[in-house]
Order: sequence, then structure tokens, then C-alpha cells
Amino acid sequence: MKMKKWMRVFAIILCTVLATTCFSFAAIAEETNEWFTAPVLIKAYEQSAGKIYIEWEGNAPLYQIYVDGAKRADVTVSHLLLDITKGTHTIKIYPVNDEKTGADSKLGVNVEFAETIGVGLDLDLAALGLDPKNLIPGYPSDDLYIDYKANPIIDGKAEKLSATTNPDNLVVLSFSDQFNADEYEIMIKKGNNANYVTYRTINEEDAALITKANSMVSILLDREFLAKQDCPIPDLDEEYKFSVLMRKYARDYVNGERIQTIIHSSKQSAEFAYKPIALWKTAPMITFASQTADGEITLQWEHDDYGVGCEYAVMQITKVLGVMTGEVLLGKTNEHDFTIIDLTNGDYCINIVPVYGSEKGSYSADANISVKNEWVVSPELAYEQTGDKQITLKWKAPANIEQYHIVVYTGDNNSLLRFVDLDYSKYFETDVDASEGNMEYVFDYDKEIDPENGVKIKFEVYGLRHTGTGAEQKSAVSSQSLILK
Repeated sequence: MKMKKWMRVFAIILCTVLATTCFSFAAIAEETNEWFTAPVLIKAYEQSAGKIYIEWEGNAPLYQIYVDGAKRADVTVSHLLLDITKGTHTIKIYPVNDEKTGADSKLGVNVEFAETIGVGLDLDLAALGLDPKNLIPGYPSDDLYIDYKANPIIDGKAEKLSATTNPDNLVVLSFSDQFNADEYEIMIKKGNNANYVTYRTINEEDAALITKANSMVSILLDREFLAKQDCPIPDLDEEYKFSVLMRKYARDYVNGERIQTIIHSSKQSAEFAYKPIALWKTAPMITFASQTADGEITLQWEHDDYGVGCEYAVMQITKVLGVMTGEVLLGKTNEHDFTIIDLTNGDYCINIVPVYGSEKGSYSADANISVKNEWVVSPELAYEQTGDKQITLKWKAPANIEQYHIVVYTGDNNSLLRFVDLDYSKYFETDVDASEGNMEYVFDYDKEIDPENGVKIKFEVYGLRHTGTGAEQKSAVSSQSLILK
């Protein structure tokens, strides 16, 4: 059936009006309703313990921030500092506007959320110029998942501080870092004057001076590096105190990157006192110290003189209640071992000291050795009468005895004192050459003997030896008394 002419004209006019109206609505949507687009989170990080800073991009006049499904805040800016507790949380941001702006569902408003977040929020919106009844939400941001726990570095500190001096006479400070810190601030204190120098792991120059091995960190106090930060270089043989403050950059929950402008600091470590010394002055470590023969102690030690070519002084130390009261030089050597000879029985405290020119290094730890010599023990005498006026003495001689000195005393057998020493007078003395093993000495009495009472005889015997310097040493004395009849 043919359409009447007037109807065709009306249809054309109607289509034109509808097309023009739709174009106008689209233009209005583009110009007036950008606010309803989803906010884009650009930053989220821990600013301090229990505080999370978040920042986003968007065009809404008002934003509502939800944490774990509960509204936490309304803001008219695009950032917020949130209180946060330990644990896993979901953060979502909604753009919000007043429907009087001309926004409606025909222009793409997310009406689905109007009832859930746009009504009955008990907001103080009057100050914002907004009517709670007219709030309309836009599209929410993507969920931001946060597994929050306060940065442990805040309550931590560097531990186990120690220091050494390297071959270039520079201090190397070491300490434990359980937090993988991004910065280390070193305090260098001399007297009451403290200076501070910062090492940043993200800087190539700084990182070259930092060595990490598991949780242990070593930092070289480099001359040029300290000078650039107007910090004095620690001098040798001067006392200093060191401490460490660690810093860690905040991590962005959005992209995982470090934020260098937000830094969490540890507590200051305890101070560590250290006197830098040239490496050759470090104390030798004694690895062996023992009596190796009669009158002999052998010592061995480890020490690196870093090419200086120092000597080693072997010192005998005397102490009273643990305090050194004197020392005697026993010898010097360029080697790492030394044998002390000609020692009598006793306890010896030995130290090894590196020496270069007129300077001494650090003393080793004490080596305490007890010397017990066989030759020092008194001879164990046995005797028998081998003739009318003859006595044969017998004993065993250890090695290292050169001679035995024998003294014979006679006494008045009628004396009331009888075997008391004061009752004797010297009769005869002699030396006999010693040889290791069994020894004998035959004594002949050449005077008359009282047939009834006999004569009282006492022998005293001790060994003799000489040191390398010619000094005479004696063993303990043995005595034997008898009646010769």
C-alpha cells in the first residue's frame, strides 16, 4: 500500500529531530559527565606505622573511599591518608556527583550502585554543597589489594657492630641488617664531635662501597667519599665511636616500585668504639704452644704483615690479678715459630708481638704453659752397704743432666738429735758425670767406726745442667740418711 505523501514528509522530519536530539545528548554527556568514569589509582604506600597514603586520578567533585566493603571517608580531593590495621584489605574508590548536574542513566551513569552507596550514608554533605538525596555514584576504581604489616625497620636497629682496618688503612665497618635497608647513615664520632655520612644502595658510587653477605653488611669508609660529604677520615691509632641508622624506602602497592621520597628509619644502633690500626699491627693468633722437651716450649702463630716484613717479639708476661705487671723479652724472629729453651719448672705466660722499626703492634692472646721437667725432679736414691766401710748409692738419671753433685755429711751418733740436720757436719763433696739411665756412686769411709754405735752418714744429691748462656740450673735435692757400722 502506498504511503501518503504527507506521511512520508512527517517521517523524514521526525527522523531528523530524533537524530539531532541524540547528537545533543551525546555532546552533553561528553562535556558534563566525565566525573562518572572510574578513578585510576596511581599511588598507595605506607607513610608511617598504621597509615596508608593513597592517590588517584579522576574528575568527580566528590569521592567515597571504601575499605573491605565499608565506607571510610568522603573527600573532595584526589588523595587521602587512611588508618589501616595489620592484615589483608581491599580498597575501592567511587566517584560521586549530584544528579542536578544533569547526569542521569541515559548518559551512562552507573545507576546500579545508586542504592548501595548513593543513599543513606549519613554524610555531612551540606558543607560540600551536595544534597544526600541527589547523590549518584559513577564507576568504581579497580580493587587495590593490600597485605599490610608495619615496616619492621621502624622498631629495629643494626646489631653486631665491628670494624677492621684494610691494607689502605681505611676503616671497614660491619653490622647486621635484617631489613635489607636502602640507606645507611654512619655516625663517626671523635670525642664529642659527631659527623654523619649516608650511603644509598641505589647510587652506583655508594653501592660500590657496600658489601652484603646474607644479613651482614660491610661498608668501606672511603677517603674521597667521606670528603665529598664533608666528613673527616678516621686516623690511625685514634679512638672513634661508630653507630648506624638504617633507612628503607616505602613500596608502592600499585606498581611495587620504591618511593625514595618516603623513608622509614630504624632506631640508632648502640655505639661501637674502635681504634683504627695499620694491618701489620693486628695481634698474631697463637696456634700451638706446649712444652716439647725438658726445659723447652715451642710456639707457632699466624699473622699477616701485608708485606711490611715485621719481626715478632716473644714476650714472657707477669700478671697480678689479671693485670700485667712486667714483661721480659725472650727473643725475636722473622718466622712464625719459636722455641724457648732452658726453662725451669713453673707456669709461663707468653705473648707474641709484631714489631716494625721502633713500633709495636698488638699483643697476641696469652698462651699459658705449665713446664714440668724430668731433670728437675729430685733423684730417687737407693743404697746398700757393699763393704766394711763402703756404701753404694743408686738412682736413675733423666736426659739433660750433665753432672750430679754429691755431698756427704757425718754426725755424732751419740747425739740426742741423732737424725736432725743440725747434728751433721760436712765430710766430703764431689761431682760425677751423668749419663741417661742407671747411675751408681760408691762411697768409702776412711775413718774409724765405733763398733757399737757406728757412724751416722747423710747423702745429699742433685743434678746440674747449664743453659745456652752458661747459667747453671739445679734439680731438686734428694737426701738419704743411714748408720754405717
